[in-house]
Amino acid sequence: MSKAKISIICCYNNQKIYDGFVKSLEGQTCEYKLIGLNNIGNKNFTSCAAAYNSVIKNLDTEFVIFSHQDILLNEPNTLEKFLGFLESLQPDDILGVAGVKFDSPRSYTNIKTIDEHTGELKYVLANRLEANIMECDTLDECFFGGRAEHFKKNFFDEQVCNHWHLYAVEACLNAKKGGGRVYVCDTSMTHLSPGTVSYVFYRDFYKLCLKYHKDFPFIRTTCGATKTAPFNAFSFLIRTHVWLLLEKFHLYNFLRKILFYDKIKKFLKR
Repeated sequence: MSKAKISIICCYNNQKIYDGFVKSLEGQTCEYKLIGLNNIGNKNFTSCAAAYNSVIKNLDTEFVIFSHQDILLNEPNTLEKFLGFLESLQPDDILGVAGVKFDSPRSYTNIKTIDEHTGELKYVLANRLEANIMECDTLDECFFGGRAEHFKKNFFDEQVCNHWHLYAVEACLNAKKGGGRVYVCDTSMTHLSPGTVSYVFYRDFYKLCLKYHKDFPFIRTTCGATKTAPFNAFSFLIRTHVWLLLEKFHLYNFLRKILFYDKIKKFLKR
């Protein structure tokens, strides 16, 4: 067993950005074990689920964190604080730094990002946390974790999440199905990229709905939500694809002029 209580796994495809993440870990007030998975050129892994699963079975720490490469820990005790929250939870609970609750379409997080216009730090567009730690439904993939034994028994689903999206959401749903809970906590952290959604995201969201529609009538994520019944999920898939196509070809401004733009956009994104 490692002397460190926590392992941090990061699959990266940009050395410079990853080096920034590693540098932000230096000087943390608790010991950790860093496991970097080099995927520069996308030569080693075709999905984050596959990357993480390749090393989970060999973990020798009590806890594990899965992190994006573009995360910066802002304070020396950021990791220690996150570890303290983890230690307070039950064996099958999962903790992250950005999550969403069923009763709100906006995420809950206290992390910051960099303003693309001013270069200054600003809070992510989301609700601020109501407490140091609060229960939620699902988590964003940027930084989350739990007890290593939980993930050794519950590998990431490489069939549903066979790209780079929704593996944390799937892990949350699987944990909740087994009796675990999901939490989001206050932390001093910067996420350099706000993230994007694509056809692949919504395709995998549809597969996620098919897997869990008997267990959860509704799935909300930090990037979208829908009822999980097969018809509703398929309708959501079609609507979001139309919306992405309109965005891609810059047709919204045209529709604004000739059609009921606001009503159309509301329908496509609901």
